[in-house]
Amino acid sequence: MTRNTFTSRLTHIFQLQTQYGRLWLRSRFRRLTLPPTLKVVIFAVTGMMVLALTGTLLLLLDLITIVFRMLKRPFPRGNFRQASLIRKPT
Repeated sequence: MTRNTFTSRLTHIFQLQTQYGRLWLRSRFRRLTLPPTLKVVIFAVTGMMVLALTGTLLLLLDLITIVFRMLKRPFPRGNFRQASLIRKPT
């Protein structure tokens, strides 16, 4: 058996499996009926979860960039005021 025929047969088998899986899921969801209020609640909770996750990921990304900046340059250069050691006449 050559490599091309093997891969073509394998992809054909995967396509059949995905088609049967889609048909099975559609038949399962057709029998399952949810009231509209429950659908709205599920949609709202899912939306809030997505927003919370994206906000958390953005916050973590900001913290990681701050930590890497601190590791790269722990002390700012040239921003410190140096007190003069010479006493000024009064």
